[in-house]
Amino acid sequence: VRLQPSDVLLLEARPPFIERHRESKDFLLISELNGAARPIHEKAPLAWAILLGAVFLAAVGVLSMLNAAMLGAALVLLTGCCTVSGAKRGLDTQVLLTIAASFGVGAALQSSGAADVIAGGVLSLVAGSPWLLLIGTYCVVALLTELVTNNAAAVIIFPVVTAAAESLGVSIMPFVVTIMFAASASFLTPIGYQTNLMVYGPGGYRISDFLRVGGGLNVLTGLIAVALIPLVWPF
Repeated sequence: VRLQPSDVLLLEARPPFIERHRESKDFLLISELNGAARPIHEKAPLAWAILLGAVFLAAVGVLSMLNAAMLGAALVLLTGCCTVSGAKRGLDTQVLLTIAASFGVGAALQSSGAADVIAGGVLSLVAGSPWLLLIGTYCVVALLTELVTNNAAAVIIFPVVTAAAESLGVSIMPFVVTIMFAASASFLTPIGYQTNLMVYGPGGYRISDFLRVGGGLNVLTGLIAVALIPLVWPF
């Protein structure tokens, strides 16, 4: 059969083909796949406008990030960019529960004083040299940020490190910046940060994947940070 312009083909395809091309405008999904209908491409500009509007309102301080996100979610439902059933399917209950549980574990470590004991014990071993203190600061904060929130890790370590730096008679600035970098290096575990958990389930990852890739990334980030920070903010 010689195909002509404007011909329409009805294809019965295997699931991998459908998954790869379900977002393509060249193919029209005429049967539901995993309970999802075809993408509504004509609503894409409106969805982008709502997203950018929500980010803008949060950026200029008109609304908080939560309120802007809630407003954007309501608008995409009201405008038909997303159905209520589609929004429900987009919620991963397991991820949400795991995030809540990780916050609970982090709060327990902080309120019980376990995190302070860990931080103080490790830093006391390296407090004799500014360079060793800097390396120890990065290692301890990078470890704590995998167990508690990045904000909590920074808050726990900050007074310990500043006291140690002052006792050595050096500037606290390189240590402050090191804490900032290390607290953001949440690459080692799925519970290190919320976004890690968001990709953990859908991506089919394992904890060993985070340890293998995140471990190398943590080491690389640490080496660069420890080497360059004292050059910009000297002791």
